[in-house]
Amino acid sequence: MADHLKAEIQAELLARYEDFRSEVRKKLALGRLSEALEICDSAIEFARAHDAPELIDRAIVNRIGVSIEMGSTQSEIAELGKILLRASSQEVRFLAAYNLAWAYKGREEVERAISYASRALRVAETLGNAEWKASALNVLGLSHLSGSYFQEATTFFAEGLELLPDRRERRYAALLDNYGYCLVVQGLFREGFRALLESLRTLRRLGESWVETAPHISLSFAYLELGKARPAKRHGLSALRLAEEMGDSKSIKASLYLLGEAAKQEGDEFAARRFFQRLQESFYPKAPDLIDLLLVVDARTMVNLKA
Repeated sequence: MADHLKAEIQAELLARYEDFRSEVRKKLALGRLSEALEICDSAIEFARAHDAPELIDRAIVNRIGVSIEMGSTQSEIAELGKILLRASSQEVRFLAAYNLAWAYKGREEVERAISYASRALRVAETLGNAEWKASALNVLGLSHLSGSYFQEATTFFAEGLELLPDRRERRYAALLDNYGYCLVVQGLFREGFRALLESLRTLRRLGESWVETAPHISLSFAYLELGKARPAKRHGLSALRLAEEMGDSKSIKASLYLLGEAAKQEGDEFAARRFFQRLQESFYPKAPDLIDLLLVVDARTMVNLKA
């Protein structure tokens, strides 16, 4: 009887926690990261109030996962490492390893990112969770992409796409964007454009405009590779607008690089200088010569769009 009652209580706690998670996903779909973090804090308080250790760890890991979108701190990385070591739950271990991979990828620590992404993948395989395996393959691919291992990254993205039965979800669209970008970098333009355009269409159908930034940036880059400045500029401006709305500094930086290069291809030096000046003032205030440098070199070589 006691065990039965305990199981019922655990089920109720998990159901309430999943309500928090649902609210977080809704806020993330709208790009409201600060509001998502507030809900994450409420979930942590709820788990602590009910003295549920596994839920506490899960809630902390999920909060850090949201926080990583705005740039992880060393203390958050350390906390994830502690949870990974102590957690008995395979689900919590996956989430910790997965978020550690994202954190180190964001810091451009490629080998560590690959190590934790591989660890997350092994746990997902143990659990038999295809969607989590696809997510692990995505961050594993991105980690290899950050190190310019394009062929390996392409393979991981392709494997991830094959695992997702629902091709109308954000996870699928994200994999498509990364896969398409890899193909374009390797000169496979037809297949690359097909993937990138499908990624953008999928996100538009879902109404998750905050993640449309990524395929817009990839498409801007792809059109520049073909010397088509006008569509490159159109996608670059869309990416910049969305990135500004969301306060996404990395995407703002990438968009300004691409827009400056698009203006150069159009022969509009004034516009190019304007984009590069904003880039320099916002991100490289101690490098005033950067503007003149970017006017004579290919700006696309100066930034790894998926780092």
